[in-house]
Amino acid sequence: MTGFRRAASLSVVFTACALLTACGGEPSDTDMKAAVEQTFGGINKELDGVGKLIGKDLATKVKAFKKVACAKPEGKPGYACDFEMTLTGPLGEKTEKASGRFVKDDKGWTVMEK
Repeated sequence: MTGFRRAASLSVVFTACALLTACGGEPSDTDMKAAVEQTFGGINKELDGVGKLIGKDLATKVKAFKKVACAKPEGKPGYACDFEMTLTGPLGEKTEKASGRFVKDDKGWTVMEK
């Protein structure tokens, strides 16, 4: 019985380590898009009052998002990532390539300048 318990305990430890490693990796497309949308959400909130005054929606929205690549930056937390996004806003639709450093905290991923 002791050997069985030891094997079962090791199995639980290895499974937990595997799950924690999977959770600690680089951000997914979805994580990155949510972080970028959160950034635009703050900007859109500030522009909302101006838009109401002039009778125009000034909000910028992320229509499409694609992660290109991520790498661990030296001496900085998170991941330096390149991505492509299509934005819609008061000036129409625009697709652009961008990059940022994505850092995870207890609330999720945040995007910062590299």
